[in-house]
Amino acid sequence: MVFHTNSLDNHVHTFLEYLRVERQSSAHTISAYKKDLQQFLIYLFERNQNIKPDISSFTRESVRGFLGSLLRARFSPRSTSRKLATLRAFARFLVRDNQLSVNPTLNIASPRLEKRLPTVLTFDEMKKILSLPDLDSFEGLRDFLILSFFYATGVRVSEMIQIKIKDINLSENTIRVLGKRDKIRILPLGRRTEKDIENYLTRYREYFSAKTEHNSYLFVNNNRAPFTRHQIARIVQNYVVKVTGKEKAHPHALRHTFATHLLDEGADLMSVKELLGHANLSTTQIYTHVSAEHLKKVYKNTHPRIKQSSKTGESLPLKRKGGDANHSI
Repeated sequence: MVFHTNSLDNHVHTFLEYLRVERQSSAHTISAYKKDLQQFLIYLFERNQNIKPDISSFTRESVRGFLGSLLRARFSPRSTSRKLATLRAFARFLVRDNQLSVNPTLNIASPRLEKRLPTVLTFDEMKKILSLPDLDSFEGLRDFLILSFFYATGVRVSEMIQIKIKDINLSENTIRVLGKRDKIRILPLGRRTEKDIENYLTRYREYFSAKTEHNSYLFVNNNRAPFTRHQIARIVQNYVVKVTGKEKAHPHALRHTFATHLLDEGADLMSVKELLGHANLSTTQIYTHVSAEHLKKVYKNTHPRIKQSSKTGESLPLKRKGGDANHSI
């Protein structure tokens, strides 16, 4: 690839290399940054009347104009906010590298985001989903393990596709997971999940008429190639939509469900943080809101006084000592 010395795409290339080599960002993260920055370059190219943008084109005005074009094109506030975050990271890199004297993204406000709680499946929905795969076929057994593994471990889809057979330690009931920025964490495996993995590996050897190599990927397609993120997402969607709506039909909903159900059953927040591989406790705290909402529904649907008052539309009287019902709830 040939670059002009001060062309902005040259600096984009350098920034992406910095993310890959120095920051050790995941391929997924780098791909997202690249897509956002290429979109910004196209906007500048058209804004500059088809003149290839150089670094002087990266200004506060061009950033604001780019964000305005996204909103006019009906990009969601969340997508627009993410693209602004990409430009901020790129600008900080250029300032540190002495390519820019002023950060053009300073004091540019992000679009106001609606607070959204994670989508979570109920226990009954999970039971129905796990009953769908055909366990008599290799593909069905594999799909079952993918679904149950998400629910049992809470791994990210990007982590699942990297798991190799050598990462599983059945004697200690643990699995080694490579997370964001190459951080390794050891997750416990329940006895049921351990048994499911043993059954799957037995069928794996029969199906491919070959030994399972220590370095082989755990989850593979019919050509014995590792799955991509999108292929795993499609497998999850195919089963989940048969039980619930499309808004829950993605791998991250299973991760949300894992965390929320742990909290519902009394797990402490710090343990859930470690299991999920979160860097900050604040990221994990969103699940306490989900769990609280769940508790409110349980309380509303099961407490005798609340159930009766919701049917009649009236508050129920509390009788004080002496017999008069003169206090309501």
